[in-house]
Amino acid sequence: MCEMLNIFVPLPRPVMGPPVRGLHFSASGEIQKDFAARYGRAGGIILAGGCARGCLCGFADWNAFYELAQDLFDRNSIGSMSALRFWSKDRYELTERVVDPDDPELCTPLAQGELLVLRTLPAERRRHRRLLRALVACVGTRTTLQMKHGAELHGTLVAFDPESEVGTVGDQTFVAAQVFSIVTD
Repeated sequence: MCEMLNIFVPLPRPVMGPPVRGLHFSASGEIQKDFAARYGRAGGIILAGGCARGCLCGFADWNAFYELAQDLFDRNSIGSMSALRFWSKDRYELTERVVDPDDPELCTPLAQGELLVLRTLPAERRRHRRLLRALVACVGTRTTLQMKHGAELHGTLVAFDPESEVGTVGDQTFVAAQVFSIVTD
């Protein structure tokens, strides 16, 4: 059994770039049955990943995969594509994860049987997601929040709830959508 990787590109003939550190995709190779059932009639093409050995057994350069995906986005002006990592001939109940390839914190290795949907999000949504993570990480530290309307909140970030996106600096309450940037003291 070998480790494999498929991608679905929503174009019948995408423009492919050069391999990235040996990783490439082509129309020849094993296509996973559950992935083919999901995307086989979606109006695009399913490609099989490969490297010098053919299969991807021992492959660990996931940055190369994300670079190749970003190149496909750029060359073909597409907004999404999907990928699946699998063991040859195995069947899976596909679990899905959506990733913005422009957000390096989300670009982690694919799990076996994980359907990865790569979707480029608007820059403001990426900025907001990073801001939420930064606010969660700064709870308990002295910070300065620069607000979008120009004011600043100084003090200890006492609390921040990522679900409601409401937090407290000292005794002042704020909403994450009002925050432009965070500076820790």
